[in-house]
Amino acid sequence: MGMPTQPPPPQSPPPYPPLRSQMKAQRAQWKMQMRMQRAAYRASLRGPAHRSILGPLILIAIGVLALLGTMHRINADYLWHWYGHWWPLLLIGAGVVLAIESLLLAGDSRIRLGGGVVFLVLLLALTGIIAAHNHINWQSVGDQLQLGDNVNLAEMFGNKHQAKEEITHPLPSDASVVIQNGHGDVIVTASNDDQMHLTVDKTVYSGSDREAQRELNALEPLITSAGSIVTVHMPSNNSRNVNLTMALPAAVATQVKIDHGDVTISGRKAAVSVNSNQGDVELTGITGATQVAMHQGDFTGRDLQGNFTISGRMDNVSLSQVTGTSSLTGDFFGDVNLDHLQGTLHLHSSRTEIQAARLNGTVTLSDGNLTMDNAIGPILVSTRAMDISLKQIQGMVTVKNSDGSIAVNAVSPVAAMDITNRNGSVNVTVPEKAKFSVQGVAGDGEINSDFKLSQSSANDRATASGEVGGGGPLLHIVAEKGDVHLNKAGGDSDD
Repeated sequence: MGMPTQPPPPQSPPPYPPLRSQMKAQRAQWKMQMRMQRAAYRASLRGPAHRSILGPLILIAIGVLALLGTMHRINADYLWHWYGHWWPLLLIGAGVVLAIESLLLAGDSRIRLGGGVVFLVLLLALTGIIAAHNHINWQSVGDQLQLGDNVNLAEMFGNKHQAKEEITHPLPSDASVVIQNGHGDVIVTASNDDQMHLTVDKTVYSGSDREAQRELNALEPLITSAGSIVTVHMPSNNSRNVNLTMALPAAVATQVKIDHGDVTISGRKAAVSVNSNQGDVELTGITGATQVAMHQGDFTGRDLQGNFTISGRMDNVSLSQVTGTSSLTGDFFGDVNLDHLQGTLHLHSSRTEIQAARLNGTVTLSDGNLTMDNAIGPILVSTRAMDISLKQIQGMVTVKNSDGSIAVNAVSPVAAMDITNRNGSVNVTVPEKAKFSVQGVAGDGEINSDFKLSQSSANDRATASGEVGGGGPLLHIVAEKGDVHLNKAGGDSDD
């Protein structure tokens, strides 16, 4: 047997404990190492850094959009709608810019993104969320706040003083009258004689009664004549407001130029022209050509016997009972309501174009919806980001849309249709016994037809074609991304 193993003897303690001086030296060394690490970290923060170009790019984009807006090259309402739909691209673009900068400068320097840029991106993202969920009429907000030229400091700090004056002025037999007013309303009605009857309602704001009376006495309309043209010029400013009420012979042509104020004209049997910078315009009972140019305000026109033209920038527009042609060109920041236009209709804005040979019913543009009821073609409707509904339509129809639905209800006799929707469904309803031909295409969608057609489908693209009732006008219907529906409706037969 082997010898029994013995456990190793215990180690003896160190001959002496660490000296206090050594412990102090170790602590001093640790502190020195920590100081050196902190210094190295701070040096890295102060080292070469590359400022990101993300901030300047965002400011340039905002400046370009603001410039286009002030130049009226883009529609602010449509831009707001577009931004609410696509604002996440801002975050994607910011991430792409930062990623490219990191790759190009890897190992050389770090990228510095200031707090101001981060705040701006967050603010733009918040604005996009608001735009996506709310339709805000910024023009009306500005009106309510009374910004810019609407701020009347004289009215805020001065007392109101008023006076009224009556003026009668003779007119030549072939007279035309030009009315110019800076601040104040203009009302024109029909007179019972061959003279001009003018009522001048003056308002001034002043802290002194004597100064106010002096200004009221000096505030006189300047009436001049040049041949058959009689001009009434009313000088005024923010502290002087003058309302003009004028009764003219019905056959006198009238032209109104106004800066700030409303215009109301009625009972004319001659041409009427209005140029308004800011304020509402209302025209009723006009027999003769009518021309209106506006920059801001609502327009109302009723019972206009003649050709009608309006252009510029308008808020709400209401036009009804026009016997001549109706032309509306510009940007519309409110609702548009058209009713019973006997002549051709042409509406053109940066977003929408509408044409019709005659409107026996109504056209309404409101809150992303475009409706037309009881119209005669040829009809053209072209817009984007709106739901289109055409009812009781007769004649040729051309409709183009994107990011919205299209619904067309035609009456006999059915005419040719060319309907294209880039993103949204198309729904067409025709009389049950109508005669027509069909060419239909639905991308990423289906074609549903109440009529017997030849249909096929391949590569997420459905097609349909055929002749109904022996054939007739072609209905060309395309939904690039959406469904196509062709429906039967009760109606008069073409037989």
